[in-house]
Amino acid sequence: MPLPQAELGDAENILVKAEGNALRFSIQWNLINESTSVVTSNVGGDPTGAGPAIDSSKYASGTINKADEMAQFLVDEFQCKGVEYKFQIIIPAEPGVTNAMARFGTIEKLSLTKAGRSPVTWRANMSFVAGDLVTVGT
Repeated sequence: MPLPQAELGDAENILVKAEGNALRFSIQWNLINESTSVVTSNVGGDPTGAGPAIDSSKYASGTINKADEMAQFLVDEFQCKGVEYKFQIIIPAEPGVTNAMARFGTIEKLSLTKAGRSPVTWRANMSFVAGDLVTVGT
């Protein structure tokens, strides 16, 4: 099955044939207006989130807390733009379960659906494939 490997966003997809065992997570959630920003910075891998990550010319007051802003962030900033980008998905444990489930890999697919105007309702779907990302350079 050909898999898109976007190097410059979705408009520049490169299809790569890949087969074999795969672990995929499919996650669906609703984007709703929040009282605080849902995005924090992780500049330079700093776990405290130090440094600017949100472009205040795009997002009012440097926060992302409205459903439309969240959708824009997912499309403009969050989509995978190449195999050199490594993501980690962490699914928190339920009460009574010792460990959260965590895997490294990449975002295979991200889709958004919008319904209504007031209140705006966005539905996000993400497919995440777990694995070690390997690139071959010259």
